[in-house]
Amino acid sequence: MPHGTQTMSPRHLLAALAALLLIGCPKPKPPPEAVPDEEPVPKAVIGIDKVAPSSTPLGRPVTVTVSGFGFVEGTEVFLDSRRARGIDIVSSDELTFRATDDLPSGSYDVRLETPKGDVAVARKAFTVQAPPEPTNCDLQTVYFDFDDAGLKNEAREALAANARCIEERALVGVRLEGHADERGSTEYNLSLGQRRADSVRQYLENLGLDASNLRTVSYGEEQPEVRGSGEDAWARNRRVVFALR
Repeated sequence: MPHGTQTMSPRHLLAALAALLLIGCPKPKPPPEAVPDEEPVPKAVIGIDKVAPSSTPLGRPVTVTVSGFGFVEGTEVFLDSRRARGIDIVSSDELTFRATDDLPSGSYDVRLETPKGDVAVARKAFTVQAPPEPTNCDLQTVYFDFDDAGLKNEAREALAANARCIEERALVGVRLEGHADERGSTEYNLSLGQRRADSVRQYLENLGLDASNLRTVSYGEEQPEVRGSGEDAWARNRRVVFALR
């Protein structure tokens, strides 16, 4: 044996080999923990996609169409707690019902319920609109030149304001009363008053008012605004007055 070389005892040799084996063989990892399966979300049996129309003015009935899925015969429709009328199951994805004229103003949940108790709700999906606050406006009388049925600039301005007032207040049965001053024959003044009323009606129709809501009549010289003769009185009597039938 060469000088300086040391031999390992069998015991030391075995310990060294065991250490090498431990270093070269990594400790096995534990298997990953199993992740529990998520519970499946139950699929809806009935649902609402769209309600149309979504509103109606107070007192005006309307047929409402509901689009969605899962509609079956016997499905009931409720507006909040009110049972709707006139339900018609068109198909499994469309039904109609009648919103009647006795519904109070407000917004309603639309709720569907099948005979098996399945329910679908569309929150605040239908509204009955309250009438607008009444507009404070008065219908103005328009005046004319002597022996003339043409409209002056101030008459056109007054008629534009009257047209807005009629629309905003939803006035119906508007009567246009034509008048003349005392000069001229009774027959002529009746004709002149009629031409003046017709001129006003034509202008209002051009502004977009419904002609069926306008009626004309002539009183000629029989109903003066101001009694007496003279230009001041005559000027006040050459006119068209707005009245409601």
